[in-house]
Amino acid sequence: MTASSAGAALESYEWSLYALLVTYFSPRFFGGDLHQSVLYGFGLFAVGFLIRPIGAVVLGQLADRRGRRPALVLSIGLAGVATLGMALTPGRETIGIAAPVLLLVWRLVLGFSFGGEQAVAQAYLFESSPEKRRMLGTSVYSIFYGLGTITANLLVAGLVTAAGPDALRDGYWRIPFLVAAVLSLIFMLARRGIPETRDGDPHEEPVRWGREWRALLVPGLAVAGLTVGSLASYYLWISAPTSYAITVLKLPDGQVLWAGVVAQLAYMAAAPVFGALADRLGPLRWVAGASVVLAVATLPMQVLLNSATPLTYWVLMVLGSVGVVTLAATITGATAMVAPARHRVTVMALPYSITSALFGGTTPALKQKFAAHPALFSIYIIALLLVTAVTALVSRPLLAKAAAAEPASVRA
Repeated sequence: MTASSAGAALESYEWSLYALLVTYFSPRFFGGDLHQSVLYGFGLFAVGFLIRPIGAVVLGQLADRRGRRPALVLSIGLAGVATLGMALTPGRETIGIAAPVLLLVWRLVLGFSFGGEQAVAQAYLFESSPEKRRMLGTSVYSIFYGLGTITANLLVAGLVTAAGPDALRDGYWRIPFLVAAVLSLIFMLARRGIPETRDGDPHEEPVRWGREWRALLVPGLAVAGLTVGSLASYYLWISAPTSYAITVLKLPDGQVLWAGVVAQLAYMAAAPVFGALADRLGPLRWVAGASVVLAVATLPMQVLLNSATPLTYWVLMVLGSVGVVTLAATITGATAMVAPARHRVTVMALPYSITSALFGGTTPALKQKFAAHPALFSIYIIALLLVTAVTALVSRPLLAKAAAAEPASVRA
C-alpha cells in the first residue's frame, strides 16, 4: 500500500507545490506584473492536464496488458525526470524564451506521467483490499494524497518563515522541486519489488480495446460523471485558495500557507472515516449524498472567502478540505467498481484524465480570472457537483452488470 500510494503523495506534492510557488517563480519565467504572470503560470498548470489522456491510454494499456507494477515504475520515473527539470531550469533573464518553453515541457511530462499514475495506483489498492473494506482500502490513497499536499505546504511555509518571501522569489523555490526528484527515485526503487495483484496479472487473451469499446463506453461515461464534481471541488479548495488569498485578498503569506497545513491535517484524518462509512452505506449512495451537501455549501462558503479575514480563511480552508475529502476518499472505489476488471485501469484513467484536463486543472485559473464574480464561478462548481450526484444515482445498475461481465475467477 505504501509503495503504490507513494505516487499519490508525489503527485499531490508536486501539483500543490506548483500552485503554492507560482506566485514566487512565475515572474522569473513570464515577466510582467504579478497578477498577469500568475495567470500565465496557471495557464501552464492547466496545459499540463491536457496531455493526461495520452498518458492515461499509454500507461493504462500497459497496466491492463502487462500488469500494474511496470506501469507504476514507469510513471514515477517520468515524474522524477520532470521535477528535476523544474528545479534546474534557468529563468527568462538567463535563457530568454526557452525558459517558459522548458517549463511547458516539464508540465507536459508530468501530465503524461500522472495521467496514468492515479488510476494504476487506485486500481492496485482496490484489487488488494478485502471485498467489504474496499472503500476503506482505497481511502489510503487520499491519506497519501493529503500527505503530499501537507508536505508541500509545510516545506513552503517553513521556507517563507525562515528565509522570507523575497528569498523564495530569488531561487529558494527550486529546493522543494529538488526534494520531489529525490523522492521519485526512492519510490521507483520501492515499487520494483511490489507483488502483482490477481486482476493485474497479464491476461491469457490479449486485451482487444478496439473491439470492446462500445461495451466500455457506458462505464467510461460513468467514471467521467463521478469524478467531475470531485475534481472541481478538490482544486477549488486545495489548489486555488493559496494564490487567490495572496494576490487577490492580500492576506499574509505565512497565514495562508499555515492554514493550508492545518486544512490538510483535517483532510487526512477524515479520509479513512469517510471510507469506512461508505463501505457501510454503499459507495454510490455516499457519493451522491456528499455531492449534494457540497453543492449546497459551495456558494455561501465562496461568498465568505471573497471577503475573508485571516481567521475566516483558516476556518473556511478546514471546512472546505473536510468537505472535499467526503468525495475524494470514496470516489476511487466507486469508479473502480463500475469499471470492468479486464479493462479497469484504462476505463478509470482515460475518462478521469479528460475530466481532469477540462474541469480540474482549469479551476485555479478560472478562479483567478473570475475573482470579481464569485457567485458565477460558484454556480459553475455547483453544476459539476450535481452532475456527479446524478451519475452516482443512475450508475448503481452498472455494478451488477459489471460484476456479471467479469470472468468467474475474478468474481470469485
